[in-house]
Amino acid sequence: MTVSLNLLKRRENIGKRRKMIITEAAQNKVNQVLNGDGFLEICLEGGGCSGYQIKLKGSSEVPTDAQMLTETIFSDTVSLDLLGDAEMDWDDDPFKPSFRFTPPTGSHSCGCGSSFQLD
Repeated sequence: MTVSLNLLKRRENIGKRRKMIITEAAQNKVNQVLNGDGFLEICLEGGGCSGYQIKLKGSSEVPTDAQMLTETIFSDTVSLDLLGDAEMDWDDDPFKPSFRFTPPTGSHSCGCGSSFQLD
């Protein structure tokens, strides 16, 4: 019964959560990689040490049920509901440049930083 109540609470919050944040540095890097051709999809997959992994995929078109986060970045509604107010940033570290994600409010990340779990 607890799982059902948690799912209901999460569904009640759809539309109430803050929108995912894409920093200027992240958007600039996406634009550089896409070079005016295509889109970036952000989606969640089950797995990793903490439950959900964020996946980035290039796409030549946007599905009709997708929600646009910026002119070139989109996601599906289920992933966006779970991502809530997560933040995507670009870290231009000279030894390991990569996109970095701050998990949404009410969640915690694993030690490796590549997955998160909702509390």
